[in-house]
Amino acid sequence: MNRLAAPVLILGCLATHAAHAQAPTPPAKPAISACSLLPRELVLKFTPHDPKIVDMVPPSEDRLGESGSACSYGGIELQIDPFTPARLEALRAQHGKGWSPVPGVGDAAYFFDNRGEYAELYARVGTRVFTIQMDVSSGSVEAVKPKVTGLAQAIVPKLK
Repeated sequence: MNRLAAPVLILGCLATHAAHAQAPTPPAKPAISACSLLPRELVLKFTPHDPKIVDMVPPSEDRLGESGSACSYGGIELQIDPFTPARLEALRAQHGKGWSPVPGVGDAAYFFDNRGEYAELYARVGTRVFTIQMDVSSGSVEAVKPKVTGLAQAIVPKLK
């Protein structure tokens, strides 16, 4: 009986290992094109620039990591999934000074003044993270904040 038990036990262990090795990995989040979330009409509504110059430079999209993307268009940079929600919270904890909470935008959102050169908003919607960087072409970051916040509020429903 002992001679039969050892091979059965070994085969059982190998079968369990093989089953775990062949188990499907959870699918990655499907990629979202950042530029698909920035149609011309939306950009014209929130651009910090004179709307006449928006059409002078077409939108430009780049991939970020496995499922992220970035779109530059009309003085706006939108990033979708540049990092994980956990990384967002780690960044906030590490650089929290100057990150002010933005109520009413996704599950969590923070506004940041980047040296007076551009406004930044970091937000989370479920497992998605998005960022918006907006030029400060004239005036101040505080003057651009309502545009950044309004754009973020328009993006949130598209990520749910």
